[in-house]
Amino acid sequence: MQYALAPLAGVLITVMNAVNSRFSFAVGNLPSSLVVHLVGLTAACAVLAARPERRGPERPPLYLYSGGIVGVGTIVCCNIAYGNMDMQLAVAFALLGQTVFAVFVDATGFLGRKKYPVGIGTLPGLALALTGIAVISGSDFGTARYAPVAVLAGILPALSFILNSRLAERIGIFRSTRANYVTGLSATLVAAALSSFTDSASPLRSPLVFLGGLIAAGPVLVLGGGLLGVIMIGTVNFAFPRLPALYATLLIFSGQALAGVALDSALGGSLDVRQLAGIVIVLAGLTLNAAVADTRARGPRS
Repeated sequence: MQYALAPLAGVLITVMNAVNSRFSFAVGNLPSSLVVHLVGLTAACAVLAARPERRGPERPPLYLYSGGIVGVGTIVCCNIAYGNMDMQLAVAFALLGQTVFAVFVDATGFLGRKKYPVGIGTLPGLALALTGIAVISGSDFGTARYAPVAVLAGILPALSFILNSRLAERIGIFRSTRANYVTGLSATLVAAALSSFTDSASPLRSPLVFLGGLIAAGPVLVLGGGLLGVIMIGTVNFAFPRLPALYATLLIFSGQALAGVALDSALGGSLDVRQLAGIVIVLAGLTLNAAVADTRARGPRS
């Protein structure tokens, strides 16, 4: 089941990022983050009220609760990257960060995850994936100054996935999702309070302006990011612990990339064959890496 749910999580991520970036453009980064976390927390609490979960006997370490704080950074980075770059270009650089981080996680067993062998055999696959990223990017590097932000937008959600899924193993899938939104909302409230004191133009200093922005944005943008986030986090919390990080990256990216092509085609009215070809090359590279890792894990046959 995890092999089907991981691509679904990728589709949800792309749609959620598109909704959040448009919402952020309409009302601003901090106000949009505040609303997304309030909606997500409300939805997670509603799910737990309808379907209570028991927590495990062991108390989780406090750092596992930081997924929501990492998620705030993810929202900000995604809003900047997706708001200033072509969607597929932003996805390409995010994938670069995601892939490198996945190799690191599998090699080191980061945050207590199972280790998977990573060696020189992964280089051809990574090279092929980078070639695909270059094909996706094409010659559109006019917004390359945002590339580091897009790379970080790939690393941070992967880190958040690990933290949230490890916490879910201890306290339950949706209890972990609720904790994610509690910590994320807390971090957003602190940032919003600081912003309202330091920025005289902050919409949070004027409730009427803030409310007017929400009304103008409409219910799809106001509610969409938070609701999609709850579904996405719950899906990842179930699937991510059951897959190597590199496998998860492959499957989640396939959903992200194909959804990105579909959105770009729907909004632009045509299918970008170059971007689709680049996605196929990237997937080939990641598949090669997964095959190498699987062969190393199995060891030599007798």
